[in-house]
Amino acid sequence: MDLHDENSMIRRILEGTATQTGDQFFDALVVNLAAALNTYGAWVTEYLPQTNQLRAIALWMGGTMTHDFTYDVAGTACETVLTAKDLIHLPDNVLALYPDDDHARDLGAVSYLGIPLMDEAGKIMGHLSVLDRQPMPEQARQQAIFRIFAARATAEMQRLKAEHKVRASEDKYRRIVETAGEGFILMDDNHRIVDVNASFCRLLGFTRDEVIGRRPFDFGTEDFRQYCMSQQNTVMAADYRRVQGRLVAQNGREIPVLFHGNDLIASSGEHLGHVAFVTDMSEHFKSLKLAGEVQTTLLPHTPPSVAGLEIAGRSESCDEIGGDYYDFIAPPDATTLLVAVGDMSGHGVDAALLMTTARAFLRMRAQQSGSLADIVADLNRHLTSDTQQTDRFMTLILMGLDTAAGSLAWVRAGHDPALFYDPQQDRFEELRGPGLALGLNPAVAYSAIDKSGLQPGQIIALGTDGIWEARNTRGEMFGKQRLKTLLRQNAEAAAAVLVDQLFQSLQEFTRGTLPEDDRTLVIAKIKESGSQ
Repeated sequence: MDLHDENSMIRRILEGTATQTGDQFFDALVVNLAAALNTYGAWVTEYLPQTNQLRAIALWMGGTMTHDFTYDVAGTACETVLTAKDLIHLPDNVLALYPDDDHARDLGAVSYLGIPLMDEAGKIMGHLSVLDRQPMPEQARQQAIFRIFAARATAEMQRLKAEHKVRASEDKYRRIVETAGEGFILMDDNHRIVDVNASFCRLLGFTRDEVIGRRPFDFGTEDFRQYCMSQQNTVMAADYRRVQGRLVAQNGREIPVLFHGNDLIASSGEHLGHVAFVTDMSEHFKSLKLAGEVQTTLLPHTPPSVAGLEIAGRSESCDEIGGDYYDFIAPPDATTLLVAVGDMSGHGVDAALLMTTARAFLRMRAQQSGSLADIVADLNRHLTSDTQQTDRFMTLILMGLDTAAGSLAWVRAGHDPALFYDPQQDRFEELRGPGLALGLNPAVAYSAIDKSGLQPGQIIALGTDGIWEARNTRGEMFGKQRLKTLLRQNAEAAAAVLVDQLFQSLQEFTRGTLPEDDRTLVIAKIKESGSQ
């Protein structure tokens, strides 16, 4: 795999670090790590200090998976990794450096890359490494990808370790409180903490006395506190509560956490309070954040320079990675700028993977001959092959802007209509048109609609429903009318300013809530002919 192939890279990162948990996670990890770095094999291990051995939890070599393979580390590259407690890269001549490593000789090892997996106390839990039968030159991107997989492997090993502790002691409440790897809190009916374990105190850096008597969200960021206070009744009404947020440690560091808990009921039926486990999601979110940063690089970095047009866009995911997408595409030998805005059903890892696939295909197809309708029809057939076994689908609006001709054309595939605003006449128009969402039926035919006579000052807004369906603490939707008002009142502003103002207004409107969907907006303004 080419390390510079961003679409393949993010797919391998997501499939290898975010789509599985437990035993299946480690299998997926080594398979996708070997593919991402294009090596002969990869393995993740557990360290056995009593015998100075490593036990392979998952070992993927030459297309074969092996489990529970144990070997001595003395005289191997793996021993160097454990001793140095740092990343070790051997680009060539592994057997010359470790002539007594029979396993490496049997595998035909030439190069090696390994890193220890350590818990929060710095104790080695195991290691992650790759091996190849050819030299492995040092590359910054290679090591960055490797560290992403290592961070997620560490987090999963710690999670499984904590989970095992909880299961082993679930019949003894006090033992849970004292030994659980996750944070644990017991609250009274007023949601004030009456008991807490050492893990929660260590997580935030507060003493037990500093925690007792306070509410969990008292330790939260401002946004999380506002959300908890506004949604408290709704959250507590659920039988099982699962809430993500950010807490602020004693040293000011923000920590992403997952609260999951319910009511504590005695065998007699007496209500004893509310319990919650608090999971530190820092490592998990670190790997997803890195994947999200890669995904962000797929969005336009700067608006294109087109005579007679000013354009800007922005996309914000409700999670670290999302299913919204926008793009500016300039086909070869054409005066038309293509603008695409898409919305994959749902959000998160699987939506991001499908959106990455759609983006890559659309960019490739736009460089070939054919009408807007042909491009969308081909994308639909391609996407359907990926979604036909799932319940996923994608909405899209693909618009061509020809400022030289003063016209535009668009194809809608289940997407909300774009808004067209003429400030001279103070008139809004929805750019409608037929078209089924993508990924539902490969035989759907699509058609384009034209509009001519574009004039300077006119504004086109293309967005996703995460904007107008966003709700405030009272349950009211932001709505398209607020978007229209913003466009009307700021019609003279630059396109980028309009985009920023919209997201600022949306943030103020939804303060005290957590976003439930990705949000994307593109603003295009018609300028005087020849101006940019």
